[in-house]
Amino acid sequence: MAERRMQGSGPFKVVIAGAGRIGIALALLLREKPEFELLLVDPTEPGRRRAKELALPFAEAEPGNAAALDRVLAGADAVVAALPSSATPMVAAAARRNGCHYLDLSDDGAALEAVRREASASSGCFVAQCGISPGLVSGLVIDLAARCEGTPDIDVRIGALPREPSGRLGYGLIWDVDATLREYTRASLALIDGREAEIAPLSRLSSSSFGERDYEVFVSGTIPATLRQRLAGKVGNLISYTIRYPGHADQMAFLLDELKLRARVYLLRNLFLNALPEIADDRLLISITATSREAGRGSAAHFLRAVEPVTIGGIAIGAMRRTAASHIAAVLDLLRLGLIGKPGLLAQEDIPLALLRDNRFLAWFFEPAEAAVRPSPQDASR
Repeated sequence: MAERRMQGSGPFKVVIAGAGRIGIALALLLREKPEFELLLVDPTEPGRRRAKELALPFAEAEPGNAAALDRVLAGADAVVAALPSSATPMVAAAARRNGCHYLDLSDDGAALEAVRREASASSGCFVAQCGISPGLVSGLVIDLAARCEGTPDIDVRIGALPREPSGRLGYGLIWDVDATLREYTRASLALIDGREAEIAPLSRLSSSSFGERDYEVFVSGTIPATLRQRLAGKVGNLISYTIRYPGHADQMAFLLDELKLRARVYLLRNLFLNALPEIADDRLLISITATSREAGRGSAAHFLRAVEPVTIGGIAIGAMRRTAASHIAAVLDLLRLGLIGKPGLLAQEDIPLALLRDNRFLAWFFEPAEAAVRPSPQDASR
């Protein structure tokens, strides 16, 4: 595939495995650019229906059917696994067999280890974790750490929320339920005093504000392994937080601990899927702050962003889907241009932030933002 692309013999062919929220958003972005040829692949009737309604090129293939995947990947330059993490290793194996680039939105875990093994034997570039966190934030953290004097402490605060609180949780179905529950029930991996450490999820609860709205933040999610390894000993604390409407953490503590659903997460998952509203009109808040801990220096660096939904080709795309799909599209564009793309696994922090900032798909994300999510003076942590 690489030789054909260097010769400029045709559009960059991308297969998107998964016709869910992100797969559809990415397909709509790429369809706008003549340099790309896309094919949406999904084994389900809802996927086929969505593709037909939007007039998107479609093929049916099960992730577990190696022969079917090989047929749709024949001649492809890249494949994007917009699927649950459990299915990504099968797509990665097909990418390795067909010599094409591979991208996914996975988090740290067993699936990522399987993708790493496939990448080690591939002639294509494997770019895992092309979401928001893990994903886009890695380059932002590296950039802020370099701009802050001394040994900084870095807080990564991210939240995808309904525009207005929904129910007692103030939340709804915006992102992958399984990934959300993993973040709420598994220890958060972080750096404390420059060393790898585990922090209890839902801990360090405090109040914050973004513009004129009040929120709460608490430990949730994990700093990616490659980023922890890169910054170990070079920063002080590097911790991942989630932003929610006030009261969310207490409600989750009630469900997980008092109702003892921590030991029956499958039951909580079903409750969420059946009871929480589907949120299409979401808002994505990102605030990353690096603050020097050396006395007298007082230097700090910030990245601040509030992302709103957008309409693409007459279709409304939510804020979180918009951001993740734009990041994937930018990485695909960099692969198409040959600006990245060496064989093997490419960590997110190894993609120069300047390339993402200047890319046509993601430049909007780096435009000036409103005030940061900042701790309120009356913060009370626990």
